[in-house]
Amino acid sequence: MYGNTGLLRNTRLSLSAGGHDRTTFYLAGNLKNEEGIIKNTGYDYKSLRANVDHRIGDRITISLSNGFSNSSADRGLTNNDNNGVTFGVALSSTPSFANLFPDDKGNYPRNPYAASNPLETRDLMTNNETTNRYTGSLTINAILYETAKTYTKLVLRGGLDYYNLKTNAQFPRILQFQEKGLGGLSVQGFVNNTNVNTAAYLVNNFAASEKLNLVTSLGTTYESFNFDNVLATASDLIIGQTNIDQAGSVSVSQTRTKQLGNGLFAQEEVNYADMVVATVGVRFDKSTVNGDVNKFYAYPKASVALNITKMPFWASEDVQQLKLRLAYGEAGNFPPYIAKFTTLGPANISGLPGLQIGTTLGNANIAPERQKELEAGFDVAFLQNRLGLEFTYYQKTCSDLILRRNMPLSSGFGTEIGNFGELVNNGFEIKLNTLPVKTENVRWSSTVTFWRNTSEITELLVPAFNLGGFGNTLGTFKIEEGKPATQIVGRFVNSAGESVVEAIGDAEPDFQMGFANELTIKRNLSLSFNLHVKQGGDNINLTELLTDLGGTSYDYDADADGNGTKDALDRINALGVTAEPFVQDASYVKLRELGLFYDLPFSGKKVNKLRLGVSGTNLYTWSKYKSYDPEVSNFGIDGISTGVEVTPYPTAKRILFHLSVDF
Repeated sequence: MYGNTGLLRNTRLSLSAGGHDRTTFYLAGNLKNEEGIIKNTGYDYKSLRANVDHRIGDRITISLSNGFSNSSADRGLTNNDNNGVTFGVALSSTPSFANLFPDDKGNYPRNPYAASNPLETRDLMTNNETTNRYTGSLTINAILYETAKTYTKLVLRGGLDYYNLKTNAQFPRILQFQEKGLGGLSVQGFVNNTNVNTAAYLVNNFAASEKLNLVTSLGTTYESFNFDNVLATASDLIIGQTNIDQAGSVSVSQTRTKQLGNGLFAQEEVNYADMVVATVGVRFDKSTVNGDVNKFYAYPKASVALNITKMPFWASEDVQQLKLRLAYGEAGNFPPYIAKFTTLGPANISGLPGLQIGTTLGNANIAPERQKELEAGFDVAFLQNRLGLEFTYYQKTCSDLILRRNMPLSSGFGTEIGNFGELVNNGFEIKLNTLPVKTENVRWSSTVTFWRNTSEITELLVPAFNLGGFGNTLGTFKIEEGKPATQIVGRFVNSAGESVVEAIGDAEPDFQMGFANELTIKRNLSLSFNLHVKQGGDNINLTELLTDLGGTSYDYDADADGNGTKDALDRINALGVTAEPFVQDASYVKLRELGLFYDLPFSGKKVNKLRLGVSGTNLYTWSKYKSYDPEVSNFGIDGISTGVEVTPYPTAKRILFHLSVDF
């Protein structure tokens, strides 16, 4: 199933030229094709970009950028499934000796061990997503006023981002799990999305003296978002047909949203001889998705950097750089589109079409989430910049956190969305940059990065709730005041013999590290690699549970603890009693990148540079985690409920051969 060796191709071509001294052109194209490690999966991408920059006189410049891309992704059928039809779930109960291959006539046998034959599903189903996207922008810079010490320019900018998306999922009725089910299924979706943004602002640059420079910016922005999604589902298909009208039952749904936003901003930048660099500003935003559509929300920001080594009193030659940094800023995150409204959904009343009130109560007072970040740090460099240290501490606070709460049954509603919490993240990052070897023929640079983050729900105006898991008996994330946002809770038996639900893990790593190194010999041959270390952080591993229940675990018959019971049976017996066996340490060391490149000495008149190379990504992982890859998430990358594993699509190793030519 996962043994397909896919071919990857990536070709890029870019051209730049000047029509004359006032006009420049840029044209770039990209073709990418990637076959997946599962048969009939892969990704195809094509893009084209064209830019034109033109100068009118000495005061006006016009920049036009256009880009188009087309992509097609065949995704297969992986991850969680309650009906036993995805590849991994079906294989978890299918022994290796089962014959699932088709006969000479292409007929697939029925799988007696699962609800589907995963090879039949893989070969006959379709799960495709095709996207066409256009992005364009126009920027006009016009100098309105200019003297020896100051100039004022007007910047006008407009942009368009349009894409249409088509999803096509086809499950023929001859599939094992369709025969006694829906009789074939065709699911087709169509999305049209248009985002338009415009901005106009004035920028004044004033050289108050030889050392003091001031930059003042004032402006306004406008944004519109239009989204239209139609989803059609057809079941009981006529044999061999895929059209949604060739079915016994068809259901259609549509989602349309429109959002408008306006913004105002002002900013002042001060630079005193590069010794003191400071910025202060504020942005005001309003949006039609807020409870009060006419209210502007203010988001201030300020930063200052002190370059101590550039100050007059600094005399040390041992330290080439010493910079102190302090910054604070706020930003907003808009509420969901429909949160302030109580919706009316479709209904069928005695055979007549109608509307019924939805189960979510609209919140007329809903406001944006407010993200506040305080950051402080320093940069220092020694030994002629061959040894450098960077340190950054941050505190990120998300107040007015948008959450969903349950409503009393007497209200007539089930839930309400509102600003019901606050989340605080604290962390730091240390980066050590070194240049251990620097000679005429050899250069070795090395960077070591260490970082750590912790989180806490500091306020919760709703009862604690589970999120991103499958219940307390298997382990789940829980949002609870005073606890980390990444805590994993589950049922277990405490020392007193009581069955309780408490925290049994945390997805947040204890710390992470990165090691990046590059060795260059004679400026032609370069070797680089990047290691990533993650210490701590738990996953909820349900793949192992499924293989235990299906009798296919690799250690099913082992008895590591010597208690006379098979390890798999120990874990199965824990089901419903304790979730501890399913919450596992997901520490790892990954060789993320490895590359070897050679620049051929070339002195031709038409070729400036010729580079050959080979590189690899995700080449090896060292981990005691008991599954394919500890870096997984069944619920996407939402930042909270990551690390839940249910038979995922395995991460692939990639090896690329490179040829680059500059003319």
